[in-house]
Order: sequence, then C-alpha cells, then structure tokens
Amino acid sequence: MPGASGVRAPARAADLSIEAELFAAGARCVVGMDEVGRGSLAGPVTVGAAAVLPATTLEVAGLTDSKALAPARRAAMEPLIRAWIPVRTGSASPAEIDALGMTLALRLAGRRALAALAREHDVVPSAVLLDGSHDWLGAPPADLFSLAEEDPLAGYGDAGAPWEGPVRTEVKADFRCASVAAASVVAKVERDRAMERLSARWPAYGWAGNKGYGSAAHRLAVGAHGPSPEHRLSWSLGTTPEGTAAARAARDA
Repeated sequence: MPGASGVRAPARAADLSIEAELFAAGARCVVGMDEVGRGSLAGPVTVGAAAVLPATTLEVAGLTDSKALAPARRAAMEPLIRAWIPVRTGSASPAEIDALGMTLALRLAGRRALAALAREHDVVPSAVLLDGSHDWLGAPPADLFSLAEEDPLAGYGDAGAPWEGPVRTEVKADFRCASVAAASVVAKVERDRAMERLSARWPAYGWAGNKGYGSAAHRLAVGAHGPSPEHRLSWSLGTTPEGTAAARAARDA
C-alpha cells in the first residue's frame, strides 16, 4: 500500500525459513508450488513447482510473489531461478477446466508439474508447500463410512500419480517462502508468454496485454466477437448461449 509520499514500499523478499521448519521435521526435499491464471477468463491455469533441499541457500536476490514484480523484473529473474533450483510447470487447458472444475484442474496441473520434476530432474519430494489456505493438490480425506473413491484424474495419462504425501499450506507463501515465490515467478512468465502466443492467433481479445483476465476491453471483445475456443466456456463470459455453443463446437471439432 502506498505510504504518505505516494511511493509503494518494496515487497519483502522471501526466504527459506518455512522450508527449514519442514526439513527440521524430517522432510528431505520440499517442493514449493503456486498457481497463476485461476481467475482468468481465457487460457490455461498454470502451476509452478520448485524443489529445494536442506543444503539449498538463497541465491536469487529480491525473490517474492510474481504479482509484486514488474514484468521486466520477472523476465530477468526467471533464468536465474532455473539456474538455482529445479523448477517446472504444468498446465490445465480451458477445456479441462470446463470439464473438471477449477479445483481438479489445479490438481491436474500440479500433478503434471510434479511429474515433470520427477522426469526431468529426478526430484522425489517428501513434502509440498502451497500458497494459501486450501490444499488443492492432495485428494480430500476419505469418508470413514464410504469406500475409497477412484482417482478422478485417472484418465489423464500425463498427470502422474496422485500426491499422497504431506502438504503444508501457508497464507502469503508466495511472499514469504522462496520455493513458492520461485514457482510463482516461473509459472507467471511461462503463462504470460503462452497468452502472448495465443494473442497472435486471436488478436481481438487483447491477450498480449490482459493475459486472458477480465479487463473491460476483453469483456467488450467477447461481447462483440463471441468467445474463442481458448475461453473457459463454463464461466460467465457475458455472451449468448448460442455463441458459447458455437465456440464449444469449434473447440471440440
């Protein structure tokens, strides 16, 4: 929040203190995770996953939540993060978001990110650290009076196995925890670049600037042109049912 001078105070840099608590409790590898694009009208939701070990020391100055960093600063920081620790992303498409709902779409994207870490970096986490207060990665606890439910993502072959290990949720972890902040920055940079590529194909919606979020200009474009196949058609887009049905048919063709 701006002070009396009108100058916004710099965001406090993240550190590894929460990760150190998990190591002290017995974790051997902690993966910090964060999502970007949850509130967007178009494009994927993307989850970043960044792995740290007990011996990891912070080597990226000024690391904090991606939303608190200017685009140029995020872009400059992303290769430094990749050189520092293993980090990968996973995404769920608009069609998957429509089919699964947001919580399961986040779980799918998160499991894809963990699978990429395992495949490309041989990372085997023993604990996951999530931003926020809701565990969207792990399956909900089973009802003692019901049979265990089948994995709802079993049909997605690239999703990897369900995460059954410990999950620690931390409010503002993207500001406080270096692993989560690193995941946030890399996920934000990757998703922004994906939206810029999609904008070249669908220029009317201005995604190069709004990144798929519901700006006034974006909503006006949806009203004028109808939704594209890259819009989340289960969301309230302010368009006619006929326009939504046509976009769904184009996407599924």
